[in-house]
Formats: sequence, C-alpha cells, structure tokens
Amino acid sequence: MGKRSTFLELKETERAYRRDLILDAAMSLFAERPFHEIGMRDIANEAGISPASIYRYFSSRDDILAEILGHEVSEGSQRQQKRLESGRASLEDIAAGIVDFFMEKEATLQMLNHFLLKEEVDEEAKEKFNSIQSHYLQQFDQVLEAMGCDKDNVRLFSRAFFASLLGIIMSFRNDPEKSSEANKKHVHRLAKMTAIIFKKGMP
Repeated sequence: MGKRSTFLELKETERAYRRDLILDAAMSLFAERPFHEIGMRDIANEAGISPASIYRYFSSRDDILAEILGHEVSEGSQRQQKRLESGRASLEDIAAGIVDFFMEKEATLQMLNHFLLKEEVDEEAKEKFNSIQSHYLQQFDQVLEAMGCDKDNVRLFSRAFFASLLGIIMSFRNDPEKSSEANKKHVHRLAKMTAIIFKKGMP
C-alpha cells in the first residue's frame, strides 16, 4: 500500500512538473509575440514535448491561457491585498494599483481581452475564466463593502468600476503620439478621476 501511494505521488509530481513546463513555455512565447499567432504545436515544441502529449494536460490553447491568466490575476489580487493591509485603501489607490498591474503586464491584458471578447471559447477554459473573474470581483466586493458600499449593489458597482478602468487602460495605454511614461501618467489621471466620480456616486 505504501509503495503504491508513493508511486501515485511521484506520478502526480511528474504531472505537475509537465504542466508547469507547458505553462512556462507558453509564457515564454507570449512574451515574444502576440498570443493569437501561437498554436498548441508551437507551445509543445517550446516545452520539448510532442504535440499529441500536450493534450493530456490541457484541452486547448484557451485552456492554457486561462491557467496562466489565473496565476497572473492571483498575483494582482495579492498586490491589492498588500496595498489594503498597508493602509492605502482609498478607491483612488486601488485604481492606481489596477492601472500599474495591467500596464506592466501587456500579455495578461491581452489574455483578459481575449476571453472578454471571443465568442467561442473551449468549455473547460470558459469555466476557468468565469471562476477567475468571480474570485477577483468577490475580493473587490469586500473592499468596496469595507468602504461602506451598499451590499445589495456592491457587485454591480464593482463590475462597473473595474470595466471602466479596463476600458481606460485598453484605450489610452499605447497612444502613439505620447511616450510610454506619458501614456502611463495620462491613464493614471483618468483612473483617479474615475475613482473620484465613482466614490461620489457609491450607493
């Protein structure tokens, strides 16, 4: 019984290692070029495994994207939690943190945009994305509730606020007439203005 248990643990460890290998390979490729140009075969080649075997771990490229997005959003949530624990918990501070995170992580922003706009997404990937989105918004709800937002309206408010910030980031992060630093400052100003407007209208 002990040997079988050890064998199963080793198999599970090997499986986790291969999954991480695939995810690392995908992230490496996404850092080099737009992810819509990258297929499962490219990821398999980068990971050093056969294209057929990659499907033992992920059902599709969207499934891989959702897994990576989950890790990235988790990092963003942890940053936000640290910000809250440090006492910087105003809506303007939270908006600034969201701007900083997504402007630093272009690939993450593109992945998020992909799932929000793409009509046909692999079912397993869609479930993962919905879970990620729900978890992130729940954390956001708790922050807004702590600020006094009415519980009956908090989810509607948090969705509207996050969607507004995301729209600002997507629209103004790459203005070709400005430098990257000027773009970031402009996005910060717009995000702060949005936070002030939302704070005044918080139910």
